[in-house]
This record gives sequence, structure tokens and C-alpha cells, in this order.
Amino acid sequence: NRFEIGYKLGWSNGSLTTSIYHNSVDATITRIATIVPGNTLIYNIFQNAGKSSATGTETFFLQEFSKSFTANLSGALYHNIINAFTINNKYPVPTIYSIEETFITSGNLKANLFFKLPGKTDLQLTAIWLAPDIIPQGRIESRFSMDLGVKKQIQKGKGELFLNATDLFNTLVLTKVII
Repeated sequence: NRFEIGYKLGWSNGSLTTSIYHNSVDATITRIATIVPGNTLIYNIFQNAGKSSATGTETFFLQEFSKSFTANLSGALYHNIINAFTINNKYPVPTIYSIEETFITSGNLKANLFFKLPGKTDLQLTAIWLAPDIIPQGRIESRFSMDLGVKKQIQKGKGELFLNATDLFNTLVLTKVII
């Protein structure tokens, strides 16, 4: 269930949209990690971890600064709650997990920059920062990533060449602390 209300303010070359929301999930499906004693493998099995909810605000800003440069920036701030749950993970060996209620205030920021270059070439630069957050079996630390994409029109506009690079600085390292 998601409830959201928002407002958009527009002008000739851009807009600002903001909203507040509440999202509740009665059946949070997530991977639960199990380690078998004496084995080095970690088994991730999808399980129903019960109820969770998030309440927060989102803002989106779009502006065309010139015919060759457009930017959109977005951000979110939210309070994430995962209710207490107990499950019996039956694979690879029966293991019972009980987790107390956890909560965190988290958020994210994203910037997309679009450039029109000479020779029918477009460039897009994307930067994303994700604050620490919780998952049903632990916590994910903050992470950052920067991506770059280039598109070149060829064959008199009937074709396109793409070059994309993700996580340019190899910084999107997922650090998960299992509870």
C-alpha cells in the first residue's frame, strides 16, 4: 500500500516537484542468508520477512539551462521500519531466524547531467549517493556511484552508437552487516 501527495511547480525551462509518502508492505520478500557450519558457502533464500514501512519525502528538480545543458537533481529522505519477525529457513539446513524491529532514517541523492555536444553527440553523467539503510537481515552501509554514457547519431540520424560505463570509480561496493 502506498499513499502519496505531491505538488509540482513548473516554469518555461524546468520544474520542481515535491511529495510526501507512506508505503507499507505486509509481505516483505527478501533474501535471507544461511551459513552451514563447516561450509564456506552462503545460501541466500527468498523468504517472507513480514511487515515493513517507509515514510518520507522526495524532491525532483529539472532545469534546461541552455540548449546544450540540462540537469535533473533528486533527493529523498525517509524513515524505514522493518517489524520484528521469525522465520524458519528450511534450506540448506533448517535454521530459525528471529529479528527485533529495526528502523533508520535514510535517504539518497541523484544528479543527471545531459550535454549536447557537436556532431550529434550526447553525453550523460549520473552520480548517485545512497545513505546507510536497513534490510530485514542487517544493514547496508552508504555507497556512491558515477556513470557515464555517450550516444552518437550515425547514418543521417537512422542509427545510434552507444558507449556506457557504470561505476566509473569502482565505489559502488555493497557493504552489508548481517545481524
